[in-house]
Amino acid sequence: MAMRDGKLCLMWRVGNLRKSHLVEAHVRAQLLKSRTTAEGEFIPLDQVDIDVGFDSGIDRIFLVSPITIVHEIDEDSPFYEMSKQELETTEFEIVVILEGMVEATAMTTQCRSSYVANEILWGYRFEPVLFEEKNYYKVDYSRFENLYEVPSTPQCSARELAERKSNASSSRNSFCYENEVALEKVEMEEEFDVEEIREMRGVESLEHTDTEVVSDSECNQDSLPLESRPLTAESEI
Repeated sequence: MAMRDGKLCLMWRVGNLRKSHLVEAHVRAQLLKSRTTAEGEFIPLDQVDIDVGFDSGIDRIFLVSPITIVHEIDEDSPFYEMSKQELETTEFEIVVILEGMVEATAMTTQCRSSYVANEILWGYRFEPVLFEEKNYYKVDYSRFENLYEVPSTPQCSARELAERKSNASSSRNSFCYENEVALEKVEMEEEFDVEEIREMRGVESLEHTDTEVVSDSECNQDSLPLESRPLTAESEI
């Protein structure tokens, strides 16, 4: 069990050691676990399907070389709320079934294998068995069961991992929203300051205009010629 494409996955490997190929090969998996219903009924061997891509057709495989079957642990998985510690203390069994038709005889064949909880290794991946040579591919079946440890695998359940990612994304979104609000506030303040400066400049220009009008009027008054009045003799007065 390890991470693949950012999601916690349960993986196992299947291979065909026959000399003839398997046609229409497909895999199935079931979880056998005891449980108690809401009414108090005890079911000793409850069977739950483990999704390996039945809806999308990924469960049908072209088995020319060993393939790793992947079960993505999501909300519909029976392992969604199971952490590493719970995996080590829980009693269950996983039954894996490989079915197909023998190419030479067209007879249906089936191969089964089962794994209990202590046989599932948390934080491990399969070593590669398919290697590319110059003009062909080479399969090394001696590495079929070899594993290597992945220390970066989280120890929590898939549900806790999804909640952590959701909280991290929401915190990033809120941080961006706060930055956006602060930026809008700064822009509004800058626009307000610009409008105030424009208004102040408009008032100053009006004052200068009034002063110039007053001075022009005074100059015009000074420049006007005095009207000539006729002189009157003293005797006439």
